Amino acid sequence: MTDKETISKWLQEAFDFSCNGFSSPIRWTDAVGISRVKELPHDHASLYKIGINDEELGKNSERKRLSISVSYGKKVLEGISIGSEGGLSSPVDFDNRDEFLVDINSKTFFQKERKIEAETLLGILEERHMRPTKLGRGFLLRSYLWFWRALLPGLVKFVDLLLLGLLWIISGETLKKDSIGSRDLIGRLVNDWGTEKTKEGIKDKFEFTVATSIDFFGYPAKRWSVVFYCVAHLILFILFSLFSIHSPLLESIFKNNFSSLCYVVVSFAITEAGIPWLLKFLIGNTPRLYGHIAFMRINFWG
Repeated sequence: MTDKETISKWLQEAFDFSCNGFSSPIRWTDAVGISRVKELPHDHASLYKIGINDEELGKNSERKRLSISVSYGKKVLEGISIGSEGGLSSPVDFDNRDEFLVDINSKTFFQKERKIEAETLLGILEERHMRPTKLGRGFLLRSYLWFWRALLPGLVKFVDLLLLGLLWIISGETLKKDSIGSRDLIGRLVNDWGTEKTKEGIKDKFEFTVATSIDFFGYPAKRWSVVFYCVAHLILFILFSLFSIHSPLLESIFKNNFSSLCYVVVSFAITEAGIPWLLKFLIGNTPRLYGHIAFMRINFWG
């Protein structure tokens, strides 16, 4: 047997102890590590994975960091559908890469510098995984999960709708397809962002409608941008008049025909082209932010 096979076999033996609801350890065939499954009520289960990655195995140190992940999902014919369900009070998925170590020579486990047994390690993982299901002890973790899984994703969706509304008000343009309706799909593709396959898959979700143009003093401008520009300045004029606001700079600009023309050209160009471009840029990037937040793996314990 190779060194990897030896280590993997020892891990299987180390975690081959009776534990309520847990399956026997399953040794990985393509990497160094083992998996154990715990049956849970309502046709659900949790998958515990404990291994050592190749980069860690290649280091000279005798102590190797354990790569650990715990996931919760619904049981299906193929195994467990990870991430298929789960609310704030469900067992929490998490990864751990730095806290637990194993000395492959003395065959000893450590939590930081504290020596522990394999049973203790699995018990710590289970307690953390199940903590949200506890009424009192899980309150802080549920609050943390609510912030990351409900509040922030909801805020990103709200900002996205706000940006779409502003784009329509200012330019009359909008997305050809509903950005929010395909948000989950785009979020799940975030790790492949930039690949040709992903670009083709989401390209149509970020195509914008073409606004109708009209002649604006000899300049072909978006009709709705002209309306918005005029309405915005009319509102400002009314407010300035009602509250008797005086601006020496604006008064000096509009007293001169050339400076007035320059102001209109520059401000309208910003309204018709600059602001819509910025809004489209932000709308095109909100799925990336949403994906990172909504589908991030919990690393609550370091």
